[in-house]
Formats: sequence, C-alpha cells, structure tokens
Amino acid sequence: MESLWIVLKFELFNFLKNKVFKISTIILSLLIIIGLSVPTIMDALGKPLFGEDKVDIMPSEGVSMSYGILIEDTSINVEDIKSMLADINIVATKTTEELSNLVNSDDIVAGFIVKTPTKYEYLVKNTGANNSNRYRFEDVMLNLYRNNQLLEKGIDSNAVAEIYSVPIEYETTVLGKDSMKNYLYTYILIFGLYFIIMFYGQLTATAVASEKSNRTMEILVTSTSTKSLIFGKVLAGALAGIIQFGTMILVAAVTYKLNVAAWDHRLDFIFNIPGNVIGIFSIFGILGYLFYLFIYGAIGALVSRTEDVGTSSTPLTLIFVAAFMISMIGLTSPDMFALKVASFIPFTSFMAMFVRVSMGDVSTIQVGISLLILVVSTVITGVFGAKIYRLGTLMYGNPIKITKAIKLLKNR
Repeated sequence: MESLWIVLKFELFNFLKNKVFKISTIILSLLIIIGLSVPTIMDALGKPLFGEDKVDIMPSEGVSMSYGILIEDTSINVEDIKSMLADINIVATKTTEELSNLVNSDDIVAGFIVKTPTKYEYLVKNTGANNSNRYRFEDVMLNLYRNNQLLEKGIDSNAVAEIYSVPIEYETTVLGKDSMKNYLYTYILIFGLYFIIMFYGQLTATAVASEKSNRTMEILVTSTSTKSLIFGKVLAGALAGIIQFGTMILVAAVTYKLNVAAWDHRLDFIFNIPGNVIGIFSIFGILGYLFYLFIYGAIGALVSRTEDVGTSSTPLTLIFVAAFMISMIGLTSPDMFALKVASFIPFTSFMAMFVRVSMGDVSTIQVGISLLILVVSTVITGVFGAKIYRLGTLMYGNPIKITKAIKLLKNR
C-alpha cells in the first residue's frame, strides 16, 4: 500500500501541476462564470434579458409602453383600440413618415398602420424571438372585427365573448419521472463524464507510453510492483478528473446562487438535482471512469511510441463513443430496449444505467445487478491492466493489439 500511495501522490501532483490541466480548468471556470453572470451584467447595463418579457406579459400598474397608430380605414375607431389596450399609451399619427420617425427615435416601441379591419402593417425598429407586441395588437383587431360583425347581425357580442372566454382546465399528474425537467441536467452530467474519460484516458495512455519510450518503465517495475504502478497512475488520473469536474460544478453552483435573482430562478431545475440521482451518477460514473482508464493505461503499455497511442486506442474510443450515443438517444427514450441491454454491459452501463435512473423507472434489483457486474469488471480490468503493463515492459517495436496481449498472458 505504501508503494501505491507514493505512486498515486507523485502522479496526482504531476496532473495538478500540468499547465494543460490548470489552463483548461481556469478557462472553463471563467466561461461558466461569465455565462451564468450574463443576466446580471445585462441588468447592470439597463438591458435586462428577462425584464422586457415580464413587462410584455405582466405589465405594471398604469401605462407601461407606447404604441403608434395610423388609421387608414375610417371604419376603425382609434378610441376602440385605446379601450382594449388600457395599459398601453396609444399615440395617434397622421402619416407613415410621422409614425416611422416615432419608431426610429424610440419614442414608441412599435407602430401599426391599420389598412382594413382585417389587415395592418407592423413597424418596429428591432425585433427578436420574444417580441409579442404584434400579437397583442392583432388580438385587438380581431376582437374589434368580431364585435362589429356580431353587432351588424344583431348578436350580443358580450354573450359570445362569455362563451368564448371559458377556459379549458387541465391538471398534469406525473406518475413516474418528469423527463422534461430531468433532461437538461442529465445531459450535462453525461457530457461532462464523456469529456473527462476521453481527456484523461488519452492522457493516461500517453503518459504510460512516454515512460516506455524513454525506458523509465523498466526502472519503475524493478522498484515497485506493476499493480502499484498501474493502480497509482489510474487512480491519480481519476482523482484529477474528479477534482477538475467537481471544481467546475462548484463554480457553476456558487455563480448561479450569486446571480439567481437576475435569472429569476429559471435554472433552478438544473441545480436542484435529487440526491439519489447524484449518488447513482457518482458511483457508476467513478467506476466507469476507472474501467476505461485501466484499459487506456494497458493500451499505453502496448505501444513503444506516444505517436501510436491514438491509433491503438481507436477501437476503444469507438466503443466509448457508441456508449455515449446510446445514452444520448436514451435521454428521449429511456424505455428503449437497446438502453436496457446497455445498462448491464460494463462498457456502457455506467452511462446507460444512470440515464435509466434519471429519466425512467428501474428497479433496485436491476441497479444492484448492473453495479455488481461493473464492480467485478473494473477489478478484473485493473488486474489484467497490471499484467499487461508488466508484459509491455518486455515488448518493443510495433504496437501490440490488446487481444494478442491477452492471448500471450493465457499462454504463460
């Protein structure tokens, strides 16, 4: 254990001192801080991201904004429009040029040229996805048109309005998981796991291959056991990844808490992850992380040059990408058969089972079986990784396939 601790401490400090580790952590943390602070910054600049929506949907007491109106059809009375837009300051204009000038000078938020009872032209300086001024005015025109038509036919418009105003009531009952609510944080956690395994897997394989190419490995295996070396390296890589991922989650949580008022609690559903989901993600994620890092470490021991790591690790990378894709598809179909099968295969279960727990319904027995298979597979992979690591110290030249290495171990 002492030799394992020495290797682990040495490798972990190497990771933490690495410039790539420090720079990537700082840059990603800064991007998170800036991204989550955007609403506060926009509020300080007087251009709130969500403030305009609130005014449009729920205007404060009294007049909140101004519309310009140009009536070209005499059958439309501007006073009727004013009465139906009581919270809006209606500015009547006489020419299109006058109306355009008011819009361009920001004296009014929008202008409307009424051409017929059912046709109008909308003037606005800038528009965006959340601009709802046109729809409000359109509702007014539609109501005016309906009222006039009903009046001409001798029908009481108030009675019709009463019939049309009856709302349809509904109630939503979620018997299982609310997938819409869980989707985003599940997606973020899966993507984060994909990123650290891909990054630290390649880093671990490259570090082992580098020690082999400069003959450092030969000295190391004579100083301590290969199990201590491979376990120390993999655990150090795992801890470095957890520290980096955990730092970003902590930065995101603290930054969001500081800016929660500006966000108007719109991202609460991402940061309020249930404890059982976090627990399953942590257990399965760490085991899957170790499982892949042991294989990447073994691959690094089977090549003699760091340039060969990419080629030799391609099959494993393809399997890992397939696991990621199945899990991504499973986010929208948590009950699909492929996801259920994948949740018991060690190469995919660490992501697939987490998706099933987060997005669907899965029994405790199935979770336990999947966890047991993953634990046993990770231990076996670690033991085989240590043996392949030792075998690799004796073999130089062209890269050796991992299947060939397993056959050589069986023949010994």
